[in-house]
Amino acid sequence: MGLIKSFIMLIAIVTAYYIVLNKNGKYLKKDIQWQHYLFGCFFILYLMIALEVVGFPTLFEWRILLKSNEPIFNPHINLILFNDGLEITDVLNIFLFMPFGFLLPTLWEKYRNFRSTLYYGLLFSFTIEVSQLFVRNRETDINDLIMNVVGTICGWIIFNIMRKVFYKLADKTVVRSDSKDNIFIKLEPYLHLVITIICTFFIIV
Repeated sequence: MGLIKSFIMLIAIVTAYYIVLNKNGKYLKKDIQWQHYLFGCFFILYLMIALEVVGFPTLFEWRILLKSNEPIFNPHINLILFNDGLEITDVLNIFLFMPFGFLLPTLWEKYRNFRSTLYYGLLFSFTIEVSQLFVRNRETDINDLIMNVVGTICGWIIFNIMRKVFYKLADKTVVRSDSKDNIFIKLEPYLHLVITIICTFFIIV
């Protein structure tokens, strides 16, 4: 129920942002198709599910810990690469991050560059691993970080394969980079993630 509540709240916030984005796009004579907004909603839904799956910390959980006099900071860190070999969770992490690597270049031209997608995948994965320090019974794992980035790369490769087939759709979903873009357009990829993290932390119960 909390996930549904968060998703509804997120859609409301992002819809308001999209209205502003659309007005700015028209002002800058930038053609932003409705397909971009649709896939943007898919991206938000994916981010919410991903944060729920990995066990992102929430204010609700922190309150429970504080009432029980338990610490919020629970550092369990593994910095040894594949100490137990390749496990099923490593493979699942790859699959979990494939949509991330696929949707970034779908939505924004900047991420059709491999390096840009790689860096953002690393940033998202690092954010998740740091957050695990503040969740009970979770571990900050170097293997998860690596597998998440591998998943991002796989998603990017799949996009570039499918782009050759669905090239018309790929042209309609993307927002193209421009030096004249204002802050609303430039920050769009990051605001999706920031807004989702905030809503996940404060709303999911």
